Amino acid sequence: MATHNAPAVAAYQVVKRFHGQEILKGVDIDIQQGEVVCLIGPSGSGKSTFLRCINHLEKIDGGALYVDGELMGYRQVGDKLFELKESEIARKRAGIGMVFQRFNLFGHMTALENVIEAPIRVRKVARNEAVEQGKQLLDRVGLSHRLGAYPSQLSGGQQQRVAIARALAMKPTLMLFDEPTSALDPELVGEVLDVMRGLAHEGMTMIVVTHEMGFAREVGDSVAFMDNGAIIEKSPPAEMFYRPQHPRTRAFLAKHLSQ
Repeated sequence: MATHNAPAVAAYQVVKRFHGQEILKGVDIDIQQGEVVCLIGPSGSGKSTFLRCINHLEKIDGGALYVDGELMGYRQVGDKLFELKESEIARKRAGIGMVFQRFNLFGHMTALENVIEAPIRVRKVARNEAVEQGKQLLDRVGLSHRLGAYPSQLSGGQQQRVAIARALAMKPTLMLFDEPTSALDPELVGEVLDVMRGLAHEGMTMIVVTHEMGFAREVGDSVAFMDNGAIIEKSPPAEMFYRPQHPRTRAFLAKHLSQ
């Protein structure tokens, strides 16, 4: 149950370790309902790991993560945290759409079948209703002419747009994008970013891990710079790109904006 007026995502001192190495070193961030946050920073800084922690694909080792005012993946009893059952986690995760770098489509299913699979299986939507909604979503991402195409018959940009439609089919309140254009040929990047621009204009809460600085500047309400497992600063694009506060941010942007 979403808490009225709660941030869409609130992270407090989130820690994540892999094999004893700390990847996230106390991440703090608040993301408001309807806000588009672009997460930038060097490779290996923990951006994708943090995204995966938000929907509990990765379990955190310290701190707390709230989605819509509810603890993600755990319930609190006194001062102790207990991990939720997988079915409860799945129910919470259903409200969070995630689009990966690699499209992760089912190769044996058509574009439409990929989009309707989760609503039918997870949300128990009637098949004819799911098909109707699936067609509308594929139309929304500009693929109404490719309903019956298999992933192998689609370009990378088209596959990523199907992946976005598939995520939207679950009617999420939050969309997470993990470098959604980095696996695409340069000429296909624009068609995916256009779909994401449309979502932003419609008021979808979005967290986008991206190297597309132009997109971050144009579409982001906020840009957060992450380095060495922590969020160093978060500010509106005009401040981030023209008046960054932290020396590390300034060095990163000087390098990337000159390319």
